[in-house]
Amino acid sequence: MRKRIAIGLMRAARAANRSRPARVLLRGRSVRRFPLVNRIYHAVFRLGVATGDRDMEARYRGVVLAGPVWDATIMPSVSGGYYEEFEVGVFERLASVSQSIFDVGANIGVYACTGGARVARGGRLVAFEPVPENLAYLRRNVERNELIGRVSVEPLAVGESPGELTVHLSGEQSGKHSAAAANVGTPVETITVPMTSIDAYLADRGLAPPDLVKIDVEGYEGFVLRGATQALAASPTLLFELHPELQANCGCDASELLDLVFAHYRWVFLVDELDGVLRPCTRAELDSPDAIGLYRSNLVAIGRPDHLAAVRQWHGLDV
Repeated sequence: MRKRIAIGLMRAARAANRSRPARVLLRGRSVRRFPLVNRIYHAVFRLGVATGDRDMEARYRGVVLAGPVWDATIMPSVSGGYYEEFEVGVFERLASVSQSIFDVGANIGVYACTGGARVARGGRLVAFEPVPENLAYLRRNVERNELIGRVSVEPLAVGESPGELTVHLSGEQSGKHSAAAANVGTPVETITVPMTSIDAYLADRGLAPPDLVKIDVEGYEGFVLRGATQALAASPTLLFELHPELQANCGCDASELLDLVFAHYRWVFLVDELDGVLRPCTRAELDSPDAIGLYRSNLVAIGRPDHLAAVRQWHGLDV
């Protein structure tokens, strides 16, 4: 009975998530920023999990993913089937025409596993994740989906230069750990992790720049791109989060991040989750207060004609 109630409530939550009026009202907002909503959402999710369970598995877009029960966002939406579904769809399509992919801030491996399963024949995805708990789930998920031959896991943070990084851990969301304490709220713990840069990683291993780079590092995105000067010269396609508040808290403003991107890319798109479309945008348009919503947006910067053609064919872009 308990599990049936939970399934019914999760289906209702999924329907509400896809409701256009609700999404318009909350556009650009993280509804789970509200403490009461966060507690209710987590409580409903826990109804469907046996007492004492520390983790769970869910099928998502053809792969099976394990994650922590305590997380209030990723596993509930993965189990509901709607975790960043449009962004993941874009990533999968780009992965299918890529030989080399970097997933920076891989967390439990949603993108690493879905993208790794679809990477072009003979291609490889490198997943960077420094937080020990996330790293354990990431490795487990790569193995569980028989992706060891396609996905490599690196227990590293990625930033401007090799060294170490202090990470503040969240007690609410496994994807909310950040280099800035202000981005976490009240950290439950602070750890120091090893760090590389994209350019250093490539140089140390004699590798060519990747075709595709996904970056989700809770405000540290600008530092990742600062450490990728040589890689950016090859214009790998980027999928990254633009969140001015988080990026300012980390010490690299969103404006600098955008300057780095537009210096190298002609085709930049705003991910419109509400309508499920990619919208071409200019640097000037992104300076508008309304351009990125009230909370955050994801951007896709395409540097390869074949990637543009692949997304255009899949999504019907008129560019």
